[in-house]
Amino acid sequence: MGDGRATLRLTRYLDAPVIEVWAALTEPDSISRWLARPGAVELAEGGPFELHTAAGAATRIHGRVRAVEPERVLELDWHPVGQEPSVVRFELTPAGPGTTLVLDHRRLDERVCMAYARTWERRLDDLEASVAAVETRR
Repeated sequence: MGDGRATLRLTRYLDAPVIEVWAALTEPDSISRWLARPGAVELAEGGPFELHTAAGAATRIHGRVRAVEPERVLELDWHPVGQEPSVVRFELTPAGPGTTLVLDHRRLDERVCMAYARTWERRLDDLEASVAAVETRR
């Protein structure tokens, strides 16, 4: 792009219905199982979305909900303390008995894009395990 910004796109098939994947993305107890401990989470445009991670030193990610379409789209302003703000977008599409999840992380500082790719791959592995565990309990 020439402006020092990069976009990361990951696509993952999850063997769980959209309703379960949506719950994992939006319900505080579920978020804590695969991503981070949530702080304030208000699923409305402009609502707060805050996470607390334990990556090295405790880190806070704060932002706002940019767009929410239940069981379809969740887009967030993403601003880890000490980093430039960026945008994270999750899109869900039914795919047979499961769900295709597309994660776009854009406006990333290109110097940290590859680190984010590794982190998001691990987090999506954790998401996949989390929704699989819900399906197993049924």
